[in-house]
Amino acid sequence: MKRRIVIGFVLSVFSIFIIESCEESGCSKQLVSSYNSHESKKMTGNCMGCHSPNGGANAGCFRVGGTAYDSIPADSTVQNAIVKLYSEPNGGGELVATMQVDQSGNFYTTSPISFGNGLYAAITSKTGTRYMPAATITGACNSCHGVVNNTIWAD
Repeated sequence: MKRRIVIGFVLSVFSIFIIESCEESGCSKQLVSSYNSHESKKMTGNCMGCHSPNGGANAGCFRVGGTAYDSIPADSTVQNAIVKLYSEPNGGGELVATMQVDQSGNFYTTSPISFGNGLYAAITSKTGTRYMPAATITGACNSCHGVVNNTIWAD
């Protein structure tokens, strides 16, 4: 009986060790952008370059991340806007995620988001709402915007 207890204890400890070691390196940090935050950096390019399992120690693994600007071409960033992801075009269907744009113009979340067959993005600023016309299956917004598509902007 005592041997079974010891074996059960050893297996429990071993299981915890295995589960912890399978966690993506640096991905346990929970991050969500907020209006008054100055925590993010004013960067260009794809946020997921650093905020991914291979991107850097304890940088947090973004599920969605991008930068919003006030115009095209990208002159300056927009603060205090809201980015939302919907299941259908033009703000229709289910609201899947909401992110506030911080003081550097960045929005991001490490919360799990299921993109399924695609989600539709919207950005709302003090002057109105702009909808992304096509669905996206990735949260790496700046991997297309500012590269092959216009930057994300709110007028």
